[in-house]
Amino acid sequence: MNVDKIKVSGDPRIEQRSAFVRGKTYGYLYSAPESTKYKGTVVLLHGFPDLSMGWRYQIPLFVKKGYRVIAPDCLGYGRTDAPVDLAAYSHRNCADDVKELAAQLGASKIILGGHDWGAYLAYRVALWHPDLVEYLFTVCVPFNAPRKQYMSIEEMVEKVTPHFAYQLHFISGDLEKVLHSRNEHKQFLITLYGGRTEKKEFAFDVNKGVDLDALRRVRPSWLLNDEELEYYSWEFARHGLRGPLNWYRTRKINHDDELSLPSGSINVPVLFIQAVKDAALPPSLGRGMAKHLPRLQIKQVDASHWALWERPKEVNEILDQWVDEVVNGGRSVKL
Repeated sequence: MNVDKIKVSGDPRIEQRSAFVRGKTYGYLYSAPESTKYKGTVVLLHGFPDLSMGWRYQIPLFVKKGYRVIAPDCLGYGRTDAPVDLAAYSHRNCADDVKELAAQLGASKIILGGHDWGAYLAYRVALWHPDLVEYLFTVCVPFNAPRKQYMSIEEMVEKVTPHFAYQLHFISGDLEKVLHSRNEHKQFLITLYGGRTEKKEFAFDVNKGVDLDALRRVRPSWLLNDEELEYYSWEFARHGLRGPLNWYRTRKINHDDELSLPSGSINVPVLFIQAVKDAALPPSLGRGMAKHLPRLQIKQVDASHWALWERPKEVNEILDQWVDEVVNGGRSVKL
């Protein structure tokens, strides 16, 4: 399979659009078949620290297969507002935003995809709005069913997932205090995207967080070219890191919200693409997903957390087959 990708500037296949959604402005990428006729609507949700453009390799695939694509900058990122109120970043609120954006575009049913926090949110959209999501696929992040008992991230790190210790650094506020300029944001992005220093040192460790001294010495990763890195750094300069990092600060809000969910299961077809070299999300975390996802398929790619960019051919081949066999194979109505 040949892999095409959207250019971050001047690509005629996409439109930069915006919508006023429940009191907030959302920026989103829009792409559709040239004929303007489409089989359905695909909504793609990115994660941290990413943008809607994180789906640049996958958008052409879905359009070529006859679908229109909506890829929003999630709350706090890029061309979307970054509210001060922390509660705005809750999964329930963001799920309501996704449903409203889809409704404004005339989509009563969608195929929903997500990566990283976008994957976690995609599961929650399906839980909060089961009438909206007809097919679901996620990359890297396994399904974590709502729990009755609350566990703080501090307790999680101590007792269950020590490789989540980086989240303690993210929620501390230390990064926002020292990273302000566009160049500093660029160095932060390079750090998270696997950049290394001249001595081949990483500046990010899932067991610790960000090494601010090494961050200033990291060199660009091969995962983004120069034009893409410039685009990302300018987009992050719009709001800084507070909004994106707020996604790590809503754990208790999300837990309390989810106590009222009628179900902890997702009954639509779900595809989970697992990156086997993801240091923060090892394959062991995906065990037991089928208990809550009865129509689950799991595929693996030999990639790190940035599988969408690192292994686009393999990811797209999995998506291509899934759309043909599961989505198109089970399609009865236009979405």
